[in-house]
Amino acid sequence: MEIFSWEGLVALLLGGLYGCIFGAIPGLTATLAVALFIPIAFFLDPIIALPAIIAISSVAIYAGDVGSSIARIPGTPASAAYLEELFSISRTKGSIYSLGLSAMGSTIGGIIGTILLIFGAGAIASFAKQFSSFEYFWVAVLGLSAGIFASGGPPRKALASLLIGILFSTVGIDPTLGYPRFDFGNPNLLGGLNYIVAMIGLFGFSEVLEHLYHPQPNTKETTLLSSDGSVQQFYRLPLLFILKQKWIVIRSAVLGVIVGLLPGAGADIGSWVSGSLQKMNQKNTDPESMDKVVLAGTSSNNAAVASAWIPALSLGLPGDTVTAIVLGVFMMKGITPGPLLFEQQPELIWSLYITFILANIVLLPVFGYLTARIAATLMSVPFSILLTVIAAICVVGAYAINNSLFDIWIMVAMGVIAFIMRRGGFPLAQVVLGMVLGPILEQNFMVSAIKSNWDPMSFFQRPIAFVLMILTIVVILLGIRISKNKMWQQ
Repeated sequence: MEIFSWEGLVALLLGGLYGCIFGAIPGLTATLAVALFIPIAFFLDPIIALPAIIAISSVAIYAGDVGSSIARIPGTPASAAYLEELFSISRTKGSIYSLGLSAMGSTIGGIIGTILLIFGAGAIASFAKQFSSFEYFWVAVLGLSAGIFASGGPPRKALASLLIGILFSTVGIDPTLGYPRFDFGNPNLLGGLNYIVAMIGLFGFSEVLEHLYHPQPNTKETTLLSSDGSVQQFYRLPLLFILKQKWIVIRSAVLGVIVGLLPGAGADIGSWVSGSLQKMNQKNTDPESMDKVVLAGTSSNNAAVASAWIPALSLGLPGDTVTAIVLGVFMMKGITPGPLLFEQQPELIWSLYITFILANIVLLPVFGYLTARIAATLMSVPFSILLTVIAAICVVGAYAINNSLFDIWIMVAMGVIAFIMRRGGFPLAQVVLGMVLGPILEQNFMVSAIKSNWDPMSFFQRPIAFVLMILTIVVILLGIRISKNKMWQQ
């Protein structure tokens, strides 16, 4: 296979390095990295171009945790699901251990997702094909319901943050009816608020404002930076913890696969659902509670990255934004996705499978270790200097999304809003969750309502939709019960 040629291996390594750099910088996401790679991919053979894209997306999803670990700035919406836990682990146990836990969890989750991709692509895709707008509506409701009880604080404050995020998601043109909303006569708002820009402001710029308002002493990296010490922190300790908590990894990876195979869902929602369920099912007094949440989120991340290719390859439906771009590459090369692809071009399919395995077994551990060493070095920089760099990264990251100065002002406004919310103890991650799931919730509700002639019973008549509704009710009831128990324990 050409994947084992020197050109294929070079493309794989350069793609992993490219994704590593992009994912580590807030605002430069995996989607943007893949999109910028498309002009190059046009001149490459598909058996080389597509593996490079896989390497870019797989490593970039992990690298999004670097900003969370160093500066409390998530590189991706998926990273925001366990931001506070990863940042706390980095401050207490060192960034090398925190990023090692993220990398090893991503590796194991990605391998599980790849195995299910290899053996279950056809069967799982046929199941996903049964999903209509009714099922997607309940998937969004389920994710939002789990997010309410995942903050660790009062559910009413998490609900308020969630509603604020959903409100932000309604800015711009109504996706169903085409009416402009909350644009205030400004054409820049017609396209809506980009949740990546908002996320940089909510977490990154608000952190700058927080430290200006309440300066804190410099925090030094606690991890040993010798070669032996860092290797043990990055590889050995996380792997021992994964062996100890193997059921969390398996459960989260399978859940990530299930969510990721749904067209339009992807790694972001999978990470949120897995992280939220883990937070709900554990006690605050558990000394390893934060490690478990990070493990659940990261193992779900890359499992969803692999499974998102299932509807893309089998049905021609993009599982996420990355596979949507990949389908464009297929079209450019004259390749038609679908069941016949597995029969007509098996060498391409197996090339993709092998790339996923190599990306998770080789690229993630190697490039993950390099980024962790760099992160550990940055942690020793005086925080006054680091704070200046964070502010600059926030500005550059916000501008880089759409090359728009207006997005910088949106980022600053989000930072001020987050600063005020933090004064009141309102969680910020739920705002991002509301912005991500809000459009999915609204669009599928409107489509379902219109095609059922506004019959409310139609949301409960389909078997899969009814099961998802029952799961949502169970999550709400369990969340209320767990929240009450935590209040009594305090």
